[in-house]
This record gives sequence, C-alpha cells and structure tokens, in this order.
Amino acid sequence: MKKKLFVSNLDFDITEDQLKEMFEGVGQTVSVVLAVERESKRSKGFAFVEMESEELAKNAIEELHEKTVNGRPIRVSEDRGKGGDSGGGKGSEPGERRQREHLPPIQRMQLFRRRQKVDPFIEDPSKVIDFRDTALLGRFMSERGKILSRRLTGLTAYNQRQVAKAIKRAQSLGLLPYRN
Repeated sequence: MKKKLFVSNLDFDITEDQLKEMFEGVGQTVSVVLAVERESKRSKGFAFVEMESEELAKNAIEELHEKTVNGRPIRVSEDRGKGGDSGGGKGSEPGERRQREHLPPIQRMQLFRRRQKVDPFIEDPSKVIDFRDTALLGRFMSERGKILSRRLTGLTAYNQRQVAKAIKRAQSLGLLPYRN
C-alpha cells in the first residue's frame, strides 16, 4: 500500500529531481510533488513524496528526518492530509482516518427587515411643515426630545432642515419639550 510523506523545512532552491534522488536512495518512490509559488515558480519550502509501501515510508522517515540538505535540516513525517489530524481524536480509532463532515453553506438570514422610509412631504404635496403641528413633528423626534437623523426619518436634506427648524421653534414656544 502506498504511503504519502510530508517533507518540510526545505531549501528554496531545491528541485523535484534532487528530492526524488534523495528518496530513491531509501526506496522506490511513486511521486514527488514540490510546492512552488505561481508567479516565481520558486519552492515554498515543503513537498509531498509518495512511497511504494508503508515500510519504505517508515525507513525514509528514520533515515532522512533532521538530515541536513543545503544547510537546512529537513523534516520528514507522515502526511496528515488537509484535516491536520492523523486520527486519535474523539470517536476514532488510532489507525482510522476521520471523514470530513460536509455542512451546507450558511445562508444570510435577515432577522429584521428594514422598512424603506419615504419622505411624507414628497409623497403628499398637500402636507406642509408647520411648527404648530406637534403630532407631525413628534414623529421626527425621539422620546427624549432629540431630533432624529435623516437615516432614521427618511427625509430629504431640504425637508430635514425645515423639520429641524420647525421643531426648534415649537420647543422655544413651549409646544414641544426640550431634549434632556
């Protein structure tokens, strides 16, 4: 049965042929894949080597682990796959590979749908901004008497200024409460 090895801490100038020669000295290799950068085609410093059998793979680990190549001690270990765990976790046997659990992608759930705010003075041209209409002006104020922003009211910039002026005038005349 074939066994894949992970080789790390490699010199950046090493080639696949050099790696293949090194591992062929230990035993029959099936494949050597050196990780390289896309743009520069330079080594990333790690590779995957597939050996013919588990016994050859163990021999390669014993002989080549911490061996100095081009001034760097290389590390050779069993490839653990993308999961990063070689077993031994909860509910798995020591030699058994864990199956990945595929979950559906999380869909965005809209908890609170934001209502589109429309300027009431544009919708109904007969409405007029008047400082005496406290019921209408109260819609554009918070409970504490503060004037709400355009984002919250949906008013145009012009109408927001007009409403703010009317609220301030009503507050100065005592028709609306001042903010705290």
